[in-house]
Amino acid sequence: MKKTSITRLYIIYFLFSIFCNMAHPITPTMFIEKGFPDFMFGVSYSAMSLSYFAGSLVFGTVGDRYGHIKTMAAVMPVYALSQFAFGVTRSLAVTVIARLVGGFFSAAVFVGSMAYLVDLTTGEDRGRHMAYYVACNSVGSAFGYFIGGIIGARSIMAVIVVQTVTVIFCGVLTVLLLKETGKGSRFTMSTSLNPFKTYSEKAGAMPRYLVTFLAAVFLTSLATTAYDNAFNFYIKDALGLGPSYNGAIKAVIGIVTLTVNFTINIYIVKHTQTRKSHIVSLLLCGISAMFVPFIKGLYPFFAGNVVFFMFNAIYLPIQQDIVTSGHDSRTSGLISGIFNSVRAVGMIFGSLFSGFIYEWGNKLPFFASSAAFLIGVGISAVNLKQYKSELSE
Repeated sequence: MKKTSITRLYIIYFLFSIFCNMAHPITPTMFIEKGFPDFMFGVSYSAMSLSYFAGSLVFGTVGDRYGHIKTMAAVMPVYALSQFAFGVTRSLAVTVIARLVGGFFSAAVFVGSMAYLVDLTTGEDRGRHMAYYVACNSVGSAFGYFIGGIIGARSIMAVIVVQTVTVIFCGVLTVLLLKETGKGSRFTMSTSLNPFKTYSEKAGAMPRYLVTFLAAVFLTSLATTAYDNAFNFYIKDALGLGPSYNGAIKAVIGIVTLTVNFTINIYIVKHTQTRKSHIVSLLLCGISAMFVPFIKGLYPFFAGNVVFFMFNAIYLPIQQDIVTSGHDSRTSGLISGIFNSVRAVGMIFGSLFSGFIYEWGNKLPFFASSAAFLIGVGISAVNLKQYKSELSE
């Protein structure tokens, strides 16, 4: 029976996070077996991120107008088919096209689920639920990496088929279990579905401190994407490890992330000034990313990466809590879309940048990630001053 339910949303979002990440651990191996150049891992991911940027604003508005559940359920099969095409093609052009299609339609799921959560929460409990929401994605991603890595060690094609079927199944579950919030249409038909126009119109009405904060969001997304993409390719290319190792490592990181989200992140949103905590979390990310490339030995290197991803798990729930603070269900989709689109732009530049500089030196993306995080610290400090000034006026 359908119902509006945060718990059911978590279940579906968790399952989708598992299914949509199953192909990630096999992608480096798949690209190498297909004879693709090294930079292709950055190009393909940036193509997905570019269309994710466009889709974030389009589906934020579409979801607000027609319903986030309807939109999510409708796009999941399309995303699944794009993943199938991505897995079976041996063409560089088709690979990029499949990534473009997949990124565009996957945006509806991430934007819609976040907006749905905003609709069903209040300012008092939203921070706590954002931590749970991020935990669902992080732990689901880890399980997806693990399952994909284990299956991929035997058959890469089997991963693609399983992913296609399970994502479609997730869309069916969305239709059967979740009901729209019943808030009704929040935007008129004159609202633009052009993502660039929508963004420019909304950006013009934003307070200065929010624009500055989104600049920090861009940098952190760039930094995390550059690091994560380089790490995934590094363990295959430089260390010679197969998909199962990638999956196992991500599973360990997922357990650490789950622990962080249910302990540190809950404490931060309840008992600290989130903008100050945001600065500290980015500083820890920047420092850990800087030192990881210098670590010698396989297991110490993995341990250093677990530490980085632990710090990395802290900042996203803080950002989501900050950006949705003060917004209600009337603008939940649009504000979620803008936030995700800014993150997507960071993903575009992060994946492209890491992909190309990896060919100059396989440790350069880690240093670039550290630099982006540390610049984000400075911007976040400026943002804190702006926010305090705004409150005092």
